[in-house]
Amino acid sequence: MKKRWPRDEVLYNKIQESEFLHFFEFVKFVGFKVCRNKKMRNTITCLLIWHKFPNLSSRRAKGFLEFLKKFKVIRIKIPCFKTLCSYRTEPIMHNVLDLLIEESSKPLTKIEHDFATDSTGIRTKLFSTWYSLRCKKRIRRRDHLTIHITTGVKSNIVTAIDVETKKGKDNIIFREHVDKTSKNFQVNEWSGDGMYWAKENCEKIVSVGGKPYFKCKKSWNGKQGGCPPWKIMNQESKDNQEEYGKHYHKRSNVETSNMSKKMLHGDKVYSKLDSARINEEILRWINHNQAVLNKAKHQWNIVPKFMA
Repeated sequence: MKKRWPRDEVLYNKIQESEFLHFFEFVKFVGFKVCRNKKMRNTITCLLIWHKFPNLSSRRAKGFLEFLKKFKVIRIKIPCFKTLCSYRTEPIMHNVLDLLIEESSKPLTKIEHDFATDSTGIRTKLFSTWYSLRCKKRIRRRDHLTIHITTGVKSNIVTAIDVETKKGKDNIIFREHVDKTSKNFQVNEWSGDGMYWAKENCEKIVSVGGKPYFKCKKSWNGKQGGCPPWKIMNQESKDNQEEYGKHYHKRSNVETSNMSKKMLHGDKVYSKLDSARINEEILRWINHNQAVLNKAKHQWNIVPKFMA
């Protein structure tokens, strides 16, 4: 029989029951924090509410927003569903959504000092047929997005995210995540699987005051190659595997973040254009951060400004 970790049922119930009570205040708060333009704030509010529910079409989302307005849950001007789709498609929205990720993670700067990075795949609605694969037909559209996320290992808050339509650039993205995270957080440890096992990544983590813990490969030749932290990390993984494993396996919490987001906010995107897919996925991760902040209020008594 599979072992089940015990949990505080009373605490769990409080977290689940209060999520929607704080959601609309969160949406309003981050909108004001990032957008000075009223029209843009209203659009961001509508997009976040829409993507809180993974299976709503744009027209049904418009109807749901009108329903919330009728009962005075929200007090904003709701644009046409076509306008919402147009905003979601704009590549320039990436910058705004990155700021929303940053602002939604800031309340947990006091408790998060260890971080982990991982990638996962997200389905789209376009699938390759077996006939196309058998005939070696060139398929221009890809069936999955690749999501790189960095999370705090204690709370699972997402501090940096990249959504890619193609594979590659893993280590470049990793170093960008280190820069984004260290901007607001003190870094003690940083873990990742073998995909991020690179000297440049070690140097980047050490440069912000952290210690790297990657899945070290057997191909290491015992040399430092001009990077002392690289040799120290690899040597420690060989000489003291048990202790090294305790730090490295903190990265397992990223899998929890991935599963939680997919269960609550959906495991596929519905947009057809690449830029819209990227924005759609990031919007869902922002809502994931809101759920984490709600949990932090009950579990660690950390009260963000929008909950005060």
